[in-house]
Amino acid sequence: MALAFVGLLSPTVFALDYAVSGFIRQEMAYKINSDQNQNSAHGNPLNGKSYTNLVTEDFIACAAVDLLAGVGCLNGTLPKTLGRKDLDQEVDWNVNATRAEIDFSVYLTNNLKGFAKLRGYYQPDVFNDYGDNNLFSVDNHGNEATYLSVSDDDYMLDLPSLFLDYSNGPLWIRLGQQQIAWGEALFFRVADMANGLDLRRHLFFDFGSEEYADERLSAPGIRASYNLANNWELEVFAQMFQPSVIPNRGSPYSLLPYQFHLDLEEGYDRVQDNFNGGVRLRGQVGELGMQFFAISRHNPDPIIRLVPGGQVLEEGNLLTGPFGFSGETVDSQPFTRDTTGDYGFSSWRDWFAGTGLAGIDGLGILNTLIDEYGYIDDVFTVLSFAGFTDGFGDPYVSSLEDGKLIVDILVTGFEFPLQAYGEAVYASENIFGFGLNYIFYAEPDTLLDQLVVRFEASYTPDKKFTSPAVSANFIESDEWVSSVTVEKYHRFSDDFPATFFIFEWMHKSESDMMGRHLSGLGGDKNHLPGGGEQDRGWDGFVFALQQPFPNLTWRMDMSLLYDLNGGFFFQPAVRYKPNGDWTIEAFANIIDASNNGSIFAPLEYSDDFTMRLTYLF
Repeated sequence: MALAFVGLLSPTVFALDYAVSGFIRQEMAYKINSDQNQNSAHGNPLNGKSYTNLVTEDFIACAAVDLLAGVGCLNGTLPKTLGRKDLDQEVDWNVNATRAEIDFSVYLTNNLKGFAKLRGYYQPDVFNDYGDNNLFSVDNHGNEATYLSVSDDDYMLDLPSLFLDYSNGPLWIRLGQQQIAWGEALFFRVADMANGLDLRRHLFFDFGSEEYADERLSAPGIRASYNLANNWELEVFAQMFQPSVIPNRGSPYSLLPYQFHLDLEEGYDRVQDNFNGGVRLRGQVGELGMQFFAISRHNPDPIIRLVPGGQVLEEGNLLTGPFGFSGETVDSQPFTRDTTGDYGFSSWRDWFAGTGLAGIDGLGILNTLIDEYGYIDDVFTVLSFAGFTDGFGDPYVSSLEDGKLIVDILVTGFEFPLQAYGEAVYASENIFGFGLNYIFYAEPDTLLDQLVVRFEASYTPDKKFTSPAVSANFIESDEWVSSVTVEKYHRFSDDFPATFFIFEWMHKSESDMMGRHLSGLGGDKNHLPGGGEQDRGWDGFVFALQQPFPNLTWRMDMSLLYDLNGGFFFQPAVRYKPNGDWTIEAFANIIDASNNGSIFAPLEYSDDFTMRLTYLF
C-alpha cells in the first residue's frame, strides 16, 4: 500500500534525504514491599495454608459427595482440610529490561515524507519464581500481539510506527502503521478511543507525564485531515482492528486469577478482518475551542465469557458420563481438574477471594454454570434435594454460606482443585462525544491568569460489559464518560522556570477506569460484590505538577491518581539530564486500596522504585 501510495503521489524521481535517531535504555523497577501478586500461583495468600473442608462437617454433604463421587467421606478416608502447597518463592523485580528504539525519518519530496520506529525490548527471567513463563507472545496474529511484531517468552521486536505522510495545502494524509491519539486528559481516556493498550511491559506505571505513549497500540490504517475555512479542521480515520494486550498469565502484572485460562485467539479470529473508523471536527468559536467526534469500532478490550475446558475423568466416578436429564458430560463444562494441586481453586476461600479481587461475582458464576451448562444444573439439582441450594428441586444459590459449602463440595467431588476457562469477545460499539476548551485571563502573574479549562464527554449506547457472573449474556447498558481538566503554567520565582499544574476529574456511569462493570466490584471471601457503586458511577481525580530547575538539568514531577472507591496511586519523580546524550529518571510507584471496590486492589502489591538510564543518539 505504501509503495503504491508513493507511486501515485510522486511519480517523478526524487533525492532521498533521511535522518536516524534513537536511544538505548535500561529500565529497572524494584519492589519496595514484600507483597506478591495474588493473581500469580506463587503470590496466592493461601499458599502453605489449609482450612477445614466444610463437607466433612456436614453429614448430608458428606453423604452427597460419596454418592456423587465415591471419595470416602463417610468412612473417614477423605482429608478433613483443603489447602494449597507452600509455594514460597518471591518476586523482587517488577521490571528489569533493556529497551532500544531507532527512528528513521525519510524526506522524499516537499510534500511526502516517511517515518519508521523500530522497538526492541528484552526482559530476562529475573522474577525468581515464575519459571519459564511467556511474557510477550500472544495468541493474536498467529503468535503475535500486533501485525508487525516478533516475540518470544522474554523479548519482543516490533514496528509501532511505519507510515507515509503527505501534505498539500489544507490536506494531510497518513498511511501505514500508526497510533491515533485523540483527547488531552492525563491518565483518563475519554476521546482517546481509537486504539487499545499494550500492558505487557510496566502496565501503565511509567512516567505519568508520558500518558499512554508507550502503551497505545498501533495498527495499519489511513488517517486524513482537511483544514476548512475559519479555523476548522475535519479529520477521519480507518484502521484495522487491533485488540488490547493484557499481561500474560503468570507474568508479574497478571490481572486475572492464575486459576483462570483466557483464550484470546477464537474471539480475535472472528473480527480480525474488521476495520475501526472515526471522524472528528474541531475548531474555534471566538475564544472557545470545540471538537465533536464519532467512532465506530470493535471494543479492543476483551469481554469475557466461560467456555468448556474439555475435562476428562476416569471411569468409575459417577461424575463421568451424562449425569442427568441434560445428557451433557463433564467435558462440556468450563473447568478442569488441576492434578498438580498448584494452580486451581482449592477451596471456597480461594474461590471467593480470587473472584472478588478480579471484580467478578463468585456466587453469580455458580448460577451461570446452572443456567448455561446442563451437567452442573443436574448436579446442583441433586444437591438441592439435600437442602444446599435455594429450595427443593431449585438448583440456584443465593446465600453466600450455601455457596461456600457448594464450592467445597465441587472441589471434594472432583478430588482436585479446579481451573476455569474463558474466551475473549470483542464487541462492536459506537462512541459519540465532544470537547470544549477555554483559556481564562485575569491579572497578569496571578494563579487565575491564563488558566486552561478543558471538558470532554462521550456517550456509548448499548455498550457491552463482562457480566460479573461471567455469563454469555453480557451486561448491555448506555455509558456516559466525562472529564474536566484545569491546567496552568505559573512562575513562582524569577530564578526558576514556570511550574506546570494539572487537575482532573473523571466520571463514568457504568464501569471503572479499568472497564470493569461496577456491579461486580467490592466482593471478597466473606462478602458478595456491590455496595451502591453502580448507582452513583465511578469517579477519579488526578493532580500532577512538573517543575524544571534552572539550566533545565533537573526536573521534578509528581502525579497523584485518587479513586473515590477507596485507593490511590502516587508517583514522585525526578529527572536528571546532564547533557544531550544522557538522561537519568527515577520515580516511585506507591499504590494503596482500602477494599476490592478500588481499581488498585489487584495492583496494591506492586509498589516499586523505578530507574531509567537512557543514552540518546
